[in-house]
Amino acid sequence: MEGILWQRMREPFVYPVPPAPRTAVLVNWFRAPLLPSPSVRIFPSGWKSDAVQFAPSAVAATIDQLRKLSGVLIPSLTHALIVLQRPGSPRLTEADRTLFWRAFRVPVFEQIIGPFGQLLAFECEAHEGLHIETQGLQLTQDMIDSRPCPCGRETPRFGVRSLADVERRAAAYAR
Repeated sequence: MEGILWQRMREPFVYPVPPAPRTAVLVNWFRAPLLPSPSVRIFPSGWKSDAVQFAPSAVAATIDQLRKLSGVLIPSLTHALIVLQRPGSPRLTEADRTLFWRAFRVPVFEQIIGPFGQLLAFECEAHEGLHIETQGLQLTQDMIDSRPCPCGRETPRFGVRSLADVERRAAAYAR
């Protein structure tokens, strides 16, 4: 069991709805041996001709990279955007989610990646907060929701939104 936990901690991110499609990772924090699938590739220079030629169905990048990319048409993008962040970085806002939905028309998921490339927290398909994967995040107990997630996972989460936030997001995606 300890070996499985260690392997899980070393994963750089979890594709929210496995299996991962062709995914372009646009940050240079990852090393290929840590990627979960051969369909996931790192493009450390960002969105350049090699990433375009890869024709990804999903993109994983920082908020700033995705904001810049929001004006670019990516015809092959059909699955998801994965926002990669470091601990202590500002969280993805509703305005960012709306911008990304309007620009790309695919779901947006957040992940927090530690300084050594380990997955610290990730957002699942239920979009009900970020599942905590390791002890590397500085959180107070009142920020943690230990109730089971609608996705079925029982790992604690943080950043759980109110029902009004969830309804507002659903309405934005429906537009």
